[in-house]
Amino acid sequence: MDDVTSGVLSLLPRGRAWQTNEGAPMPGQEIGFSPDAFDGDAYSATRTTVSILYQYWRSYAVVLHYLTQRLCDLRMEFWCQSVKETRDEWMVEYGLPDDCDPFPDLCTKVAAIGGTRCEYYQAVAARSGWSIECNEEIGFCGSRAGGRAFAGRARAGRVVGAAALRIIVHLNESSAFQPRGRYLASRAGRMRAGRRVSCGPDLSPLKCILSRIVHAEIQLTFEASNGT
Repeated sequence: MDDVTSGVLSLLPRGRAWQTNEGAPMPGQEIGFSPDAFDGDAYSATRTTVSILYQYWRSYAVVLHYLTQRLCDLRMEFWCQSVKETRDEWMVEYGLPDDCDPFPDLCTKVAAIGGTRCEYYQAVAARSGWSIECNEEIGFCGSRAGGRAFAGRARAGRVVGAAALRIIVHLNESSAFQPRGRYLASRAGRMRAGRRVSCGPDLSPLKCILSRIVHAEIQLTFEASNGT
């Protein structure tokens, strides 16, 4: 506070009207020692009335000091790692909390740079407890193999060059997977009489996460694997 007051007084114009002809407006002085027992030249033995001009600028310095503190605090709100007072506003700005968000942590989402490679999708899935691998496929008119069209294989209206991404989920290595009964889809030749037909594992949490980061033009398909 004293530093701010000194800084404000140093900016006053020069002249008697501002009491700067003899330095600055006087802050006043209380008696520290009895004038009867101590030399007034060596000890504070006199009383000096505080200047009204000093009182005014001291009051102004109180407000300025508070403003300076708040500006310094505001500077720390510009970085996620140091945010304190505006965390709620940050959460709203980045759409959190969201159970389906691939970056549930605020600072992690702020630092996310994105990507289009399988390694990036694997890292995001692993952060949520899913172990995956992916195979990239591009569908060409007529045939997928080698990108060559064969007579009799082309279909009218088929999309040319549609990108497809097959996600293979390793269930045994995925801590986020919660099995409920039989989680592998029923297959021909492996059914038994009386066994309930299974529609496969519930991968909706993983699908929700990847749908936020995989480009919309890519067709996603999911395949479950139990490692056997």
